Amino acid sequence: MATPNNKDNEFLDFSLPQNAYVAFDAVSLKDYIVNRLNTNEKFTDQNYDGSNLAAVIDIIAYSYHVLLFYLNQTASEVNFDQASIYENMNKIVKLIGYKPAGKQTSIVPINAVGSASMPIANYTIRKNSYFLADGFQYNFIDDYSFNKTEAGSQTLKSLNDSVILYQGSIKEYPDYTAQGEEFELVPIVVKNIIDNQVEKFIADNTIDVYIKEADSNTYYLYKEVDSLYLSDSTDRVYERRLNENGFYEIKFGSGVFGKKLNAGDIVSINYIQSDNTEGIISKNVINGGKLFVYDSLRQRQIFNDTFANKNETTFIDSSNSSLLSINNPQNSTSLSDEETVDEIRKNAPKAFSSQLRLVNESDYEAFLEKNLANVLNSISVVNNDSYINEYIQYFYDICVDPNKVNRVLINQINFADACDFNNINIFCAPKFTVTQDKFFPPYLSESFKNLIVETCKERKMVSNTVVPRDPIYMAYGLGFTNSSDLDLNLLNETSLYIVRELNNKINKNTLSSRAANLIRSFFDPSNNKLGQTINLNELSNDILSLEGVKRIYTRNETTGASIDTVSFLTFNPQYETSDITLVNQDVTLPYFKFPYLYSPLSLTNRIKVVDE
Repeated sequence: MATPNNKDNEFLDFSLPQNAYVAFDAVSLKDYIVNRLNTNEKFTDQNYDGSNLAAVIDIIAYSYHVLLFYLNQTASEVNFDQASIYENMNKIVKLIGYKPAGKQTSIVPINAVGSASMPIANYTIRKNSYFLADGFQYNFIDDYSFNKTEAGSQTLKSLNDSVILYQGSIKEYPDYTAQGEEFELVPIVVKNIIDNQVEKFIADNTIDVYIKEADSNTYYLYKEVDSLYLSDSTDRVYERRLNENGFYEIKFGSGVFGKKLNAGDIVSINYIQSDNTEGIISKNVINGGKLFVYDSLRQRQIFNDTFANKNETTFIDSSNSSLLSINNPQNSTSLSDEETVDEIRKNAPKAFSSQLRLVNESDYEAFLEKNLANVLNSISVVNNDSYINEYIQYFYDICVDPNKVNRVLINQINFADACDFNNINIFCAPKFTVTQDKFFPPYLSESFKNLIVETCKERKMVSNTVVPRDPIYMAYGLGFTNSSDLDLNLLNETSLYIVRELNNKINKNTLSSRAANLIRSFFDPSNNKLGQTINLNELSNDILSLEGVKRIYTRNETTGASIDTVSFLTFNPQYETSDITLVNQDVTLPYFKFPYLYSPLSLTNRIKVVDE
């Protein structure tokens, strides 16, 4: 056999330097092709940009650039640490059984009063009953029974402590006929509706699943569980998951782990479709409005099949709702979006390590931050040792008897048990906005506290008792003095001075307004948390970074004393003479304190701009 000509085989040598794999860009690829062709005398046009061969090389280099970039990104997207696309991250965490949270709708607690004309009896408000508030539905997502025990007007504490209304319209998903497969999967393929540029969506945790079993022609309510593999063969349960396509999917059992659907079973699914931010309401909007009951042929049969002891209670509906006066004492909550890729990357390992249990403080914090994101702004979970030695000790330090503090006693009586060393103390700061000067932030309502307890019930250790606690709110306002005597008069005596740069023409009012906005944003509740580090050095630097600012100082207008930074008077509005101090350096609050701005609306009046 003849020996091949080496000249003809020049292009069969594919030896590359070790670092050649990094040359993914089109320019590097083009240079490599040109240099490769230059090793053979058959081609010369590659060296001339206007040639046909050069144009072909450009196309090839660009095409491979795109291909290599795609392959590189694809390789990254299968890595938990590097995935950036929701679809891919969702698939990755599915392997460890993690279920990303969906969008949560606005919710609101209620106050309920039975009128004097309401007879003493047992009553029930049916699931899917609702009020109209500013034209938007607020729904009861469970059946709620209560007793009227007094002849006159009566506050119905059982409703006030447990009922939370969910915003949105009740929807019925088309019936699905089961095939009788093991772990049968039913996707809820509902595209979010865009109405007036507002996206309406299925509210997380509002899905009800009923099965009309073929052998009995009777509906049964199925219960959602974290894992079918922890269920018995006859348990009527299902798993719910938000999949990589943004649709919820319902998975049923196998006959070994959870009850298997039989061929011909009818799957009926109800859910609440949120009206997004349009459905958020202010307090006192419901104000004794008429109660409606969602009705359909399917809903009637479900009610007849699933509600026991119908004859032992009186149902509240549109015909007799005037007997019951219901109001919302608080604004409805904000909404929360579905988990982002970065949030999943943060939360999934915590959930996996806990193995669907709530054992330590971080387990509780991660679980509640995920599942009650529309209610809670910040939480701190501590054991009883920290509770006694730091929180209770705080009251003794400011010379206040904790046994006489209303918020301490209420939470202790309502939630704690005698075995205090097993208490899981959850300090909760609800979501809120400061709407006026001298505003005092709200505490979490009793119904929301009970929601926390119920949410944790299935995962907590049997011996533990979940005890929601109220935070200590600390007010901040501009303040400074050289004296050791502090009082709230400093708030009216102190101004923040901004020295404008020489020859800078920025409007003084504009500069004052920008500085005020920085301070408001700094203390915005959404930007803070329990145990927050108050980074005043950062705030001062942000103000100094504004266009036209030469320097700043805080001045007491009465005494003339000043300090070359931003200084605040901070105090507990409930014990303002006992817990009050000046802060002009970074400080970290204890886990039970939450900061807020005392007078945000009038803040601009306390900021003065002067020329250098």
